[in-house]
Amino acid sequence: MKKRKKKLNKFLILAIIILAVILIYAFSYAINNQNIGLSPSQPTQVKINVGNAQPTITNLQAIPNVNLNPSPSTTSVLVTFTARDANGANDLVDATASAQFTNTGEPTRTGTCSMQSSAGKEKTYQCSVSMNYYDKSGAWTATVSVADTKAATAQSSSTLTVNLLRDISISPAIINFPSVAPEDINILSTDNTLITNNGNFEAPPGAILATAYNLIGETDASQNIPAANFKVAGLSQPDVCGLGNSLVHASSTAITTSTLPRGAAANTETLSYCLTSVPEISSQAYSATGGSSWVIAIN
Repeated sequence: MKKRKKKLNKFLILAIIILAVILIYAFSYAINNQNIGLSPSQPTQVKINVGNAQPTITNLQAIPNVNLNPSPSTTSVLVTFTARDANGANDLVDATASAQFTNTGEPTRTGTCSMQSSAGKEKTYQCSVSMNYYDKSGAWTATVSVADTKAATAQSSSTLTVNLLRDISISPAIINFPSVAPEDINILSTDNTLITNNGNFEAPPGAILATAYNLIGETDASQNIPAANFKVAGLSQPDVCGLGNSLVHASSTAITTSTLPRGAAANTETLSYCLTSVPEISSQAYSATGGSSWVIAIN
C-alpha cells in the first residue's frame, strides 16, 4: 500500500512538472507570436501656438527736395519703403499701405500706395503724395505705414524739404489812365494791377516792388512824364494819391502797404496808382513800353 502511494506521488509530481513545461512553452510561444501586447514605446503629440509677429519697416528711402509746380498744377512726390513680417510677406495687407506728409498748421497730404515687389518675408511699396503749389516751404514729416492680417501696424518717419516757390502773375498787363491836361493833379488810374500768388512764398509789407520808368512821348520823345509824378499803394491803403509810395525812374520801390499771402484762395493783392501832377507838356500819348515797361516783382 505504501509502495503504491509512493508511486502515485511520483506520477503526480511528474505530471505537474510536465504541465509547468507546457505552460512555459505556451507563454513563450505567445510572446514570440505577439499574442500578448507589450508596449516598449508610445507616441505623444506636441503642439506649439505661434502668435502674430509685429511687422517692421526695414527701409524708408530718402525723399529728394521737392520743387513744387506753380498754380494751378499739383506736384506728385514719390515715397518708397520696404516692410518685413516674420509671419511671411503675405501676412502684410497691401491695401493698408499708406504715406502722408505733415507740417504743423498745414493740411495733411495723404498719398496712394501700391505694392512693387515681394521677396522672402518683405514687400516693397511705392506711394504717390500730391502736394499743392501753396504748401509751406521748409521741413515736412513723411510717415509711412502698413498693417498685417491681425491689424498690427509697422510705421516709420523721415523728413523731407519743400523748396520755396516764388511765382506771380498780374492782370491786366497794362495800366491805363484817363485823358489828362497839363497841371491836373491826383488822377487815379483806370486800371489796377491784380497780383496772384502762384507759389508758396508769403510777401510781407514792402516785399512787393514796383520798378517804374518815365513815360515818353510817342510823337515827340523829347518830352516825358517823370516816374516820380506817380504813386502806388496796396489794397490796404485807399489814399494812394496822399499816402502811396512815390515811384523812382529806373529804380525799384517797395510798396509798404502791400502784402501777398499764399493759399488756394485770398492769395492776391491789388495795386492802385495815382498821377499826382501833370507837367506842362505837349498834347500826345505818353507811354512806357518795351524795355521801359514797368515791372512788378517780389523781393
